[in-house]
Amino acid sequence: MPKFFVLVGIIVIVVMVAFSSCITRTTIITPTTTETAGSTTTSAQLPNGLQLRVSANATSLTSGEALQVSVSEYNTLDKTNNVSAEKNWGVNGLSLGACPNINVQPFGVAIFQGRYTAQNVSQATPLRIYGPAACPMYIRLITGYAFLPHSIYAAVLPGGDLTTGTAMSANITVNEIYTEGIQSHPLDPGLYTVVAGDEWGSLEFLYITIE
Repeated sequence: MPKFFVLVGIIVIVVMVAFSSCITRTTIITPTTTETAGSTTTSAQLPNGLQLRVSANATSLTSGEALQVSVSEYNTLDKTNNVSAEKNWGVNGLSLGACPNINVQPFGVAIFQGRYTAQNVSQATPLRIYGPAACPMYIRLITGYAFLPHSIYAAVLPGGDLTTGTAMSANITVNEIYTEGIQSHPLDPGLYTVVAGDEWGSLEFLYITIE
């Protein structure tokens, strides 16, 4: 009988140790796997925490009707996001007006006749959507931006006010295109590609039909 109780006691101890080991492995591995997967997905989608957004008043317009485009840069992080200026424009001709050197927003818009994507838009020539203007010669020094948490507001560095910030958003209206000098005419019927891009290389595309 004593041998029987000793044998039963050994079996119980072995089972308890094995069960305890299983619980320990589950507790450690499960949260680590979840956190790693979430971090990888977020990092791949938003490498600098910023999200470029663009919208238009319509995807189909009649000839002579104004095209209105809205662009903004949004900080997806829940903390102040300090981003250095890079001037890594993915497309030539991005601007917010006839004088791009007076804009502090780190993005611009270009419009192309036809359908283009990120793979071939660099081969296209943007339309002139702003009339001639006398632009100032100065160029403001901008070293970066400090975005407020979950916001389109940012302090333009150096010297920007972080307590309020400047809206990193803009609206442009396109009524016509300019060909030579001050000659202009409405957008011809057909398909157009609207490209918004920021200085960190992000590009967003919209396709507008003029009827």
